Order: sequence, then C-alpha cells, then structure tokens
Amino acid sequence: MLTIAIPQLYCGASGKKGAYNRQEVGLARALAAQGCRTVVLYPAVGAQDIETEEPAPGVKILYVPASAWRVHAFYSTWQPLLDEKVDAVHVMGDNSLGVPGLYRFCQEHGIFFYSQLGAVRSDARNPLVRAVMDLLCRRNLAIYRKTPTYAKTLAVQNTLEEMGVPCAGVLPVGLDTAIIPQVQGTKPELRAQLGLDPDAQILLFVGRLDTYKRPLDLVPLLAALPENWQAVVIGSGALAETLKGEMQAAGLDHRWVHIPSVPNTQVHAYYHACDVFVNFNDHEIFGMSLLEAMYAGCVPVARHAPGPDQIIEDGISGLLLDGGAEVFAAGVQAAACSAAMGQAARQRIREHFLWDNSARTVLAMLQQEGVHRDGQ
Repeated sequence: MLTIAIPQLYCGASGKKGAYNRQEVGLARALAAQGCRTVVLYPAVGAQDIETEEPAPGVKILYVPASAWRVHAFYSTWQPLLDEKVDAVHVMGDNSLGVPGLYRFCQEHGIFFYSQLGAVRSDARNPLVRAVMDLLCRRNLAIYRKTPTYAKTLAVQNTLEEMGVPCAGVLPVGLDTAIIPQVQGTKPELRAQLGLDPDAQILLFVGRLDTYKRPLDLVPLLAALPENWQAVVIGSGALAETLKGEMQAAGLDHRWVHIPSVPNTQVHAYYHACDVFVNFNDHEIFGMSLLEAMYAGCVPVARHAPGPDQIIEDGISGLLLDGGAEVFAAGVQAAACSAAMGQAARQRIREHFLWDNSARTVLAMLQQEGVHRDGQ
C-alpha cells in the first residue's frame, strides 16, 4: 500500500489540535479513501515526545517536536518518515525555511518529493523582513524547479511561471466533506431554528472583521438594498466595534445581526438559511467559507480576487464584481433571484473543489512517476 506523508512546515494556529478544516487532514482523508495510507505531520513546538491521533481509517496524525522562528517550523527529526515507511511527501511548503532540509532528507532516503503551493512571495509587512524572506525563498524555488510542483490557484501558477518554475498544474484546496454536517430542514424551518426573519432576504458575511476582509463595506451595501434585506455577520476582529458603530450611525441597527462566533459544525445551517454570501476582499487568495457557502447553494457575490476568480464562474455559479455599494446591491438582488445560480454553485464545488478531486490528480501523477511501495 502506498504511504504518503503530508508535513506541515507552518507553525501557526491552523494545524493545532481541534482546529477546523485542516487542509492536510482533508487531503489525507481523501487519499486514504483512494486506497493509500496517509501520515500527517504537525510541528509541536516545545514538545518532548511525538503524539499520535488516528482520525479516520488509513489516516495517522503525528505531532512531532519542533522549534520555530516566526511562523516557520523546524522539526527536531524527520525519522518518522522512515518509521512510517513513507513513499512520497506532499509538501505545502510555499516559502517555508524548512523546505530545503526536508528535500535533502527525502533525497538521501529515496522518498519522492512534490509540492502544492498557495503562495511564493513573502507577505510580511516589514519591507526588510519581506526582502530577506524573498531572498531565502530562492532556495525553495531551486527545489521546485526540479520536482513536480502544483499551484493552489491560477494566480500562483502564473507567479511560478514568471519565476521560471515549471508548474504541473492547478491543484486547488478542497472541502473536506467528512466534517460538513448534513443540514436538515427547509429554509423557513432553519430560519425559525436560528431566530432569523422568515420573510426577509438575507445576505451572509462569514470571516474575520479585520481590514483585509473589508467588513465595513457591509454598511453602504445594506443601506443601498431595499428595506426587506437584512444581514447576518459571523466573525470577530479588530473592526467589530467600528462596524457596530457605523451600522448604528446609518440607522441599520434593526437590519443586521452580529454573531461573534458559531461552532464550525453549526455555521453550515446559516449557509442554507441565507440567500446570498458576500466576499469583499479584493486580495482573497482562496476562501474556504466561499467554498462552504457554495456547497450549500448560497449564491456568492464577490469582488474580483485570485480565489473568487478561480472558484466562481461569473454569471453562472455566482457573480464577480468591481465597484461600490450600488454595484454590489444590484448584484446581490440579481443573485437572490436566481435559483439556477444556487444549483450551479453546488455543482461547481462538487465537481472541482473537493479534496477527492485533488487526491485523484495526485495519485495519477505518482503512478506516472512510478512511485509505489516496493514489492507491490
């Protein structure tokens, strides 16, 4: 049986125990469903011993002792790759400083190395740090040029090609359907359960209330919509109080509800209960909540950005817009009137943005490269 490892080289919050929708685990489950054995490695900064989880058949998670510099993880050992008899590593390394060390280990031990990248250039705010990181990233680029390298988005594919890295294709992030609950009930029934107005048309915003997500754009949008429109905002962040104040100043207090947090398993009820999902971030790299909303049939209206531009078929499975509140208001009302867009949004995600699709692409590439367990 082929064994694939997916090591996380980032030491932020996304890989911690209990984190929702971990990309590595979603892909691991999909690969296991295709008959592979998968091992996910997360850095456990400060830990002394390896801890193990087995969340699904064929999937093992190892929390391996590591050190860190900023968000870059450095494992104390790559020995688990040998202990688990790993045939290939799937590296979501981007510009992580740990990529060269992992690559050397794989070379020394005959482990096939390939990548799936979501970013290449540094996004550090400090110009000096950004310049240093981009300089160090040249080591990673040298590796990506000689190993199979996928991009998570079309924008990253273009960046790789500009940097002289042959791209194996676009391998997008997918939804992990194992963690998405079956939502029971009609839209009126769900609204009654959630305490939402059964007669209103409702737009939904899910995300951080921070500058980059542009949540304050909700205020002029809601003001430009007819009185029967309301907004549900799920998320917290630095702009929460500012948003509340601006809604009050605009006389919109009675037309919106703010929910700072909802259990991840329950947010899907809101996707099914609302009419339109809005995304204002014009630098959105991908957008997991966008995928989730579309999977539920909630029609997306988004600003042009790398993620939405790749996910949404404009005018078919949602709307892509530029412009201000009046433009968005017209788009939101048009989207709410289109049952066909909701159906197309569901179909778009099922056909192109589930981890199962990415797993099949990966396995076809590994077969073509001749990667297999010795003796099988």
